[in-house]
Amino acid sequence: MTGAFMDLQFSVAARNRQFSKAMRRIDAKFQPLIDAFKAVAVEYPIHEAILVLITDDKAPDFLEEVQNNNGFFQVVAGCSLRGSDDELTQDVFDILECAVRMCPFATPDHQAFSSLFERLRPTVLSSRSRSGSELDCR
Repeated sequence: MTGAFMDLQFSVAARNRQFSKAMRRIDAKFQPLIDAFKAVAVEYPIHEAILVLITDDKAPDFLEEVQNNNGFFQVVAGCSLRGSDDELTQDVFDILECAVRMCPFATPDHQAFSSLFERLRPTVLSSRSRSGSELDCR
């Protein structure tokens, strides 16, 4: 079966109110990525969606798959406020990119999504954003 499509969704579980507010401020920056992700035809579909829970209750380098038998690839990721909204946007972008890399896609699908993230990086991230995330995608 070819030509299937997937969703990329993320939600926030915040302990700190400032983190929650900052995540709401940057949420709209990710809409172009979410929309473009849905438009990528997956050659070898294995999941309906990639679900990412981003929380300030875990260390920023925390990234773990959550077992899910309902057709979803699910990840929990730690994040923190390390400065500006631009830095937080960079961190969330990196988390989403890592979650997609962790998903056990076939090589052609991994390549398609990798190209998507590379193409949309300048759209989502401002020119003032700088790489600085220490996230290990494993």
